[in-house]
Amino acid sequence: MNVAVIGAGVIGINTAYQLAKQGCNVSVFDRNSRVAAETSFANGGQISISQPFPWNSPDVPRRLIKWLGRGDAPLLFRLQPDPFMWKWGIDFLYSANKKSFFKNALKVLKLAHLSKQTFQEINTAETFEFDHETRGILKLFSTKATAIEAEQLCEWLNKNGVNQKLLDQNELEKIEPALANAKTKLLGGTYSEIDESGDARKFTDHMQRRCMDLGVEFKFDTEVADFIIKNHKVSAIKTSQNEIFEFDSVVICNGVNARFLGQKIGLKIPVYPVKGYSVSIPVGNKNTAPKVSITDMEQHVVMSRLGNRLRAAGTAEINGYTTPPNRIREDMVLSSVRGIFPDAGDFDGAERWCGTRPMTTDCVPIIGPTPVKNLFLNVGHGHLGWTLSAGSARLITEQILNIRTKLDISDYSVDRF
Repeated sequence: MNVAVIGAGVIGINTAYQLAKQGCNVSVFDRNSRVAAETSFANGGQISISQPFPWNSPDVPRRLIKWLGRGDAPLLFRLQPDPFMWKWGIDFLYSANKKSFFKNALKVLKLAHLSKQTFQEINTAETFEFDHETRGILKLFSTKATAIEAEQLCEWLNKNGVNQKLLDQNELEKIEPALANAKTKLLGGTYSEIDESGDARKFTDHMQRRCMDLGVEFKFDTEVADFIIKNHKVSAIKTSQNEIFEFDSVVICNGVNARFLGQKIGLKIPVYPVKGYSVSIPVGNKNTAPKVSITDMEQHVVMSRLGNRLRAAGTAEINGYTTPPNRIREDMVLSSVRGIFPDAGDFDGAERWCGTRPMTTDCVPIIGPTPVKNLFLNVGHGHLGWTLSAGSARLITEQILNIRTKLDISDYSVDRF
C-alpha cells in the first residue's frame, strides 16, 4: 500500500514509522525544510501519562474573567475577527464542565497508556539518544486551592490505574534534592513514577533516519495544497508546485494547518492554534538544576532536564496563527524556573522559542477515518503531542490497514463534533 503522510512533526514521523514497519510504501510531505520544525521543535519534553487532563477545566470560565486584561495570564484569549476562532472558543468553553472534563481525560489516558507501551517497543527495537529520562514527574503546588485540586486529580488517577502519591515538602526533596534550594514556598506536590521526559526534536531526527532505512521518502519544502477526489476517494494529492502524486491512502498530520486542508473537501476539523513559549537554560556544571521532570501547577509551567539544558515551557495564548515572540510571556516561563530553582543555570543565556499547539475544542485528538474513504486524520493533540504520538500512530496505522484496534476509535473520531 502506498501512503502519504502530510506533516513531519513528532506525530507524522511516528505515523510514517508505524506504517513502514507494517510494509507500507510511505511518502512524507512537509512545507518546512526539516522534520520537527514547528510544534515539535522545542516543547516541554514531558511524556506525561499522569497529566491527561483537558485545559478547559470546569473553573476556566471563572479564571478567564479573573485574568481579563492581564498580559501575563497563564491562559490568554486575544480575540480576532475570525468567525472560526469565535466558534472554536465557544465550543471550548462549552466543554468546561466536570462531566466532560473527566470523560475526556479518560479518553486521553487510555491513549497515553497505549502510547507508553508503543514507545517502549520503539525504544527496545531502536537505539536512539534523545536525553531520555525515566525519573517520573513531580507536580508542585504552593497554595491551598491548588493543593485541593491536586488531591482531587490524584484520587481520580489512582482510581483509573495511574499510581500517583501526594507528598509533603520533605518527601519532594528526597525525590528531587534540588528543591531544597527553592525560593518559592511549596506546600507539597504529587509524584508519578510512570512518567518520562526527553527531547522530542532529537527523537524525531533519529526517527527520520530510521524511517529512511525502512524506505520512507521525504519531500521537504513541499506543501500539499489540494486533493483530487474521484468516487469519494482521494485519487491524488496536489502540491503548491502543481505536482500530482497518487496514493492508496492519505493521513493528515500537519497540526494547526489541518483545518485548511479539510476545508478543501468540505471537512470541518475543529483544531485551533494555542501558542506556547519555551526556554532552554544552559546548566553547565551546576548541580542545582533538577533531574526529575517538574510541573509548576501555579504557573502552568513544565520543566525537563535535557542533557546539559533545562527546558521549561508553558502558558497558553489563543491569538490566531501568528507566532511572533512575546517577551512578557517568555519571562513568565523563566520566572517560574527562577522561583523554584534560582541557581539552575545561565538564565541570561537561555534560548527562547514559541510555537503553536494544535488543540481541539474538547482537548482530545482526532484520530481516524473521514467521510472521504481513504483519507485519515491524526491531529489535534494539543499540549500532549509528544506524550500521545506513538500510540496515535499505532492507532491510525491499525485503522488504515484494517487491523483490529486496541482502543475504541469512536472516542477519537471527527464525527463526535
